[in-house]
Amino acid sequence: MGKRWIAIILVSVVLGLVGGVIGGKLFPSRDPELQGDVAGLKRTVEALKGSVAALVDLPEDVSSLEKKITAKVSSLEEEIAGLKEKIAELGKGPSQAGAPQAVAYPAPWLGMRVGYVDIDGLLGEIFSERDSMIEAQTAKLSDLKKAYDEGKIDEATYTKELLKIQVEALKFQMDWNFSLLRKLKASFGEIKGALEELEARLKPLEDKVGTLEKKAEEGIPENELQDFYSQLQQLQLVFQESERLLSQTLASLLAKVAGEVAQEEGIGLVVRPQDVIYLDTRWAVDLSEKLKERLPVFFGGGRG
Repeated sequence: MGKRWIAIILVSVVLGLVGGVIGGKLFPSRDPELQGDVAGLKRTVEALKGSVAALVDLPEDVSSLEKKITAKVSSLEEEIAGLKEKIAELGKGPSQAGAPQAVAYPAPWLGMRVGYVDIDGLLGEIFSERDSMIEAQTAKLSDLKKAYDEGKIDEATYTKELLKIQVEALKFQMDWNFSLLRKLKASFGEIKGALEELEARLKPLEDKVGTLEKKAEEGIPENELQDFYSQLQQLQLVFQESERLLSQTLASLLAKVAGEVAQEEGIGLVVRPQDVIYLDTRWAVDLSEKLKERLPVFFGGGRG
């Protein structure tokens, strides 16, 4: 097996681990059935996007939130200016009437309770297992290349192990998608129908991944590598697209739950820390833990 294939395999492995793959330009599709799966998935993705967009009681979008925050900041600036004047007058000593004047300090944010949620941080917690897998696979690649460079394994062994690592990463990616689907279905009944449709589209691909896994274990003849990679890359694209969609859906639903918690707690405004210039946590309530309590399937351990 030539060095050209080793180079192609290595590049594809690395890109596949971090969410990108070599597309159909390198290896054109030869599997009409898999192409149909991809087309069907795209239709399902659009349907799920519509379901998410139709959810009621979602927090206002970022532009609307920015307008609210801008209005509050302007109000605060006026309060601060007035407060400075009162402090300056107080520093001059007794008033003309001979008695010190009390300074009326206004309540922060005009009495409105403010909450905040780091949605990106919560997503990071949920996806930490996926990220750990990527690190582990990257370490495997590094160890394998080192062994090859040092002459501890031959070219055939090196290539076979590269294939196995890439298929292992694909299988984990597939399992991760199904795990997210199950958790979303368990937690958000309002989009269960769309999620079940997506799951039905993805389910038949398990057998295709299993076939690739078996071939990689047995070893791929060089004349079959092109077909092998054509299928592998299409499957990577399918699961990457579904993971992207599920991640976006999850972020929207976390925001929805944050709005529900805020309403119950009497909080009038919820922000994301990264969307504001300054946030004094003394005057704001962190809703993250309450969100976790509402969604134990995502934060209680295990992949579901």
